[in-house]
Amino acid sequence: MRSGKEALAARRSSCRVFDLAYKVLEKRFPEAEDPVEEWLPPRPDWSRELPDIDVLRQELNDLRARGGKVVLYGHDDMDGITGIYVGQRVLQDRGFRVVPIYPRRSTDDYGLLPERMEGILESGDLLLTVDYGCSAVRGVKWAVERGARVVVTDHHTLHYPLPPAHGMINPQKVGPPASYLAGCSVLYASLVSIYPEWENDPGLLTAVALGTVSDRVPFLGWNRYLLEKFMQVRVEDLSGGLAVMVEEWPSRQRAWTGAMVRHSITSVIGKGEGSGIQVLLDFMKDDNYKRCRRLWKRLVRQSKRRAHLLSEMFARAIRERDDQASAYGMNLVHLDYIPDGMGGTLASRLSRVTHRGTIVVSHRENGKLVGEARSYGDWDMADFLVSMGDVFTSAGGHRMAAGFSSEGHSWDQLREHLLSRMAEYPVDPVPSPHVDLAVDELPDPDQFLCLAPFGGRFLPPAVKKDNMRFLLNVGENTSSWYITEEPGD
Repeated sequence: MRSGKEALAARRSSCRVFDLAYKVLEKRFPEAEDPVEEWLPPRPDWSRELPDIDVLRQELNDLRARGGKVVLYGHDDMDGITGIYVGQRVLQDRGFRVVPIYPRRSTDDYGLLPERMEGILESGDLLLTVDYGCSAVRGVKWAVERGARVVVTDHHTLHYPLPPAHGMINPQKVGPPASYLAGCSVLYASLVSIYPEWENDPGLLTAVALGTVSDRVPFLGWNRYLLEKFMQVRVEDLSGGLAVMVEEWPSRQRAWTGAMVRHSITSVIGKGEGSGIQVLLDFMKDDNYKRCRRLWKRLVRQSKRRAHLLSEMFARAIRERDDQASAYGMNLVHLDYIPDGMGGTLASRLSRVTHRGTIVVSHRENGKLVGEARSYGDWDMADFLVSMGDVFTSAGGHRMAAGFSSEGHSWDQLREHLLSRMAEYPVDPVPSPHVDLAVDELPDPDQFLCLAPFGGRFLPPAVKKDNMRFLLNVGENTSSWYITEEPGD
């Protein structure tokens, strides 16, 4: 039998971890007996770790016995649409009739909307949510009163009262590493626990990777396990739209970052009316490679036009930042109009460029105020917004990204509410940049590429030499060090 040290050495070797890279893992996981396993864990026992999977199993068995359909209600972003793809593929293969619903960002509020389910959800149906629902008290109550069964799968922050669903599979109930999962991964984990033959399906693993990276969840724990499984997928095992997106995945077989993927894929798809998100589900299901490649070229052209418009909006937003919010270490921006689907992207860019949490607020045509929020440092945007629940018509999200809508308040009134809460919120919103190692000479940057991919809460390594901080820069074909105080996300 191997000693503990021999076992750790074997584990390092199997994961291709060099000595200096191992020191980075020791620094980042100081309490771990095996920092390599903390960084890249073995296969999780989904059904044991996640709550209410047994409830979903029973609901599906009962649905098969009585008839009826699955109404799969998801969020209209990459995480939600990839989750709908996962659910639709697995459940249709098992003989269920599946009807997907996702909202229109330009007009619909956040959450499960009875008006979207009217005429679709019937008594005896199963309403199964993805990346949605843990705060949807009104929508779930409406569905239950119509005689439907409801199972919520979501990863967003819980706040009470919870909706009266028959089951709720939300890893926030159990904490890390489960709570790092994206919404698409929660549904994936639930369904492969019930139908294990789907666990290694290349299409599902690709969809989960796209949703995970796009949703900016931590590259830690179970997410890293799923990303590692995806990197073993061969392009030849995919077809159509999925094959196109994997071909566009930058440096997939070498070393990549979440930012690289979001630039090359997520931003091309975009959000809102007229963007690729409206056709993403069909694109992922389409097996015709040539047709999908033509559509991708069109989406690239559209994304370039959106990028130009975003640059103009960004320049305006920089000028409109609220001075009082800046004193609290936050960006608060109010613009009369933001193009559909661009608020979150604008908030993300402001946060990244200024190193501050950001809230961007605009008006809809009906006078309603809507906001997109992105975190930086210790700000937990979902917790921050949910703590102001009496101010908003709807609010939800997770630590890094959240949103809200508000009726009955003017902008000046909403601003005062937000500023008052910022003053009370107990965080240090602008963190110090991380440093993993102190060195006398800059090491070969390629020694650290074995730790890729880099993304949320697992950033590229940084070293300090002669009181200068150097961050690993990962490109598609090169790696290098550069002097910066940037976090690297």
